[in-house]
Amino acid sequence: MASSATIPAPIKLEPPGEERDFIDEAKAREYVRLWTEQLLAHRQSVEEAGGGANGTGATLCDRISLSGKSYTAEAAEVVASFLREPFEGGPSIARGIVAADISDCIAGRMTEEGMRVLKTFCDAFAESRLVDVNLSDNAIGEQAIGACRTVLTKKTLQRLALCNNGLSAETMGRVADMLTSDEDGTGCIAGNMTKIHFYNNMSGEGGCKEFARILERCTKLEDIRFSGTRAGKAGSDIVASALDASLTDGHNPGLERLDLADNVFSNKASYEALLRALGTTSNLKYLNLRDCDLEDDGIKSICHALFECDSALEHLDLSGNCVEKQGAKHIADYLRDCGGKLKTLHIEDNELTSRGAVSIAAAFHSSEDGHSIEEIQMNTCLVGAIGARALIDAFGPDGKDLPNLKKIHLNGNSFAEDVVGELEVAFDDRLGEMDDNDSDGDADDDLSDEEEDDEEEETEAAEGESPAGDDAVDDLADAMGKSLVV
Repeated sequence: MASSATIPAPIKLEPPGEERDFIDEAKAREYVRLWTEQLLAHRQSVEEAGGGANGTGATLCDRISLSGKSYTAEAAEVVASFLREPFEGGPSIARGIVAADISDCIAGRMTEEGMRVLKTFCDAFAESRLVDVNLSDNAIGEQAIGACRTVLTKKTLQRLALCNNGLSAETMGRVADMLTSDEDGTGCIAGNMTKIHFYNNMSGEGGCKEFARILERCTKLEDIRFSGTRAGKAGSDIVASALDASLTDGHNPGLERLDLADNVFSNKASYEALLRALGTTSNLKYLNLRDCDLEDDGIKSICHALFECDSALEHLDLSGNCVEKQGAKHIADYLRDCGGKLKTLHIEDNELTSRGAVSIAAAFHSSEDGHSIEEIQMNTCLVGAIGARALIDAFGPDGKDLPNLKKIHLNGNSFAEDVVGELEVAFDDRLGEMDDNDSDGDADDDLSDEEEDDEEEETEAAEGESPAGDDAVDDLADAMGKSLVV
């Protein structure tokens, strides 16, 4: 008899066809027919792998996606009936499902019908031990969130996404109630959650309070996203304080991903709370602080906190934070201090100028074996020829100094056509689209002669601190000299 290790894993069911298809009852029945064929074929494979044993009791499917379609109430009932009824002499398909993607399934529906569809789908998983639920991209109000109660009150739930739902503060309150309730004394759902995503909602300051209430009960989070929620300064204070209290108390020690984009950490209290929280995140790999109003001083403190916690950060997004040349220096210092571990750096929509770009470029020389960086995003940063040539120099001949680089984005800056040509030759297909480049001038034309002199001095000083050696210093100075006479 074949070993259990050879038995095929449960399959995932997905609707066929194009996204945004309108699904009526007839199409839903087509889905059921197709899924039945797939499941029976899989059952046969399971039986064959088990040496002919009866596969009717096996878990044939453990994941399902209903996303990207718009279902009528009748179509939803057809799908739900298929999931909850016994399947071909065995248990229901729903009984084995642990991950349900119910996102984007009511687009264009009137409110009443949309609520019926959501309730029908969610109720179909009454017998499931759901671990992962995605309800994103559905217009969910306070009434509709009640329609999703069956999946939101699963004690087995660990990962939840409610993004782009238009959640109000009141609706967030309902979600918080369900996730923090402990009516049976066995612990609340929040205590077991490893992922929680709230993005692009309109919950405001009140929603931040409800999120803080959820976070207070979480102890095992690995992935947090709370961004684009119209938090404002007061709401961001609440979020930062909740994170600080949670992380510094030793909760959620395994946090690997943190997305707080579009919050406003400009108040001293929220700013300091955020820094304390970041200082505990030794396992952090992904950090998004885009559009957080940090400015140069905030960037300095963030980079210092990341260095102090000694995390193996791979993705850092500091875009849209009014970062100027001084902030770029702090980012460059972090690039040196992190030991070449960072793979993705997004710093677009800032005011770095070529002076900042030179500092960043110089930092990449600090790794003797070549930096790990795979993607650099520096769109719309007021960079000109000096910065472009510094980045080319940092890349090295045939990319030998940045061997892992796969993509560099420099769109929306101001390079003359000959400089664009140099970038294209150096980076080849690694260079992103340049359709928004201003080729009529050069961003460096706006630098005064004094600033240009400072540029060269600061670049040489930055290079002198790196282990790249005298050759790297000479190369950068030479690149800058050429830029200044263009």
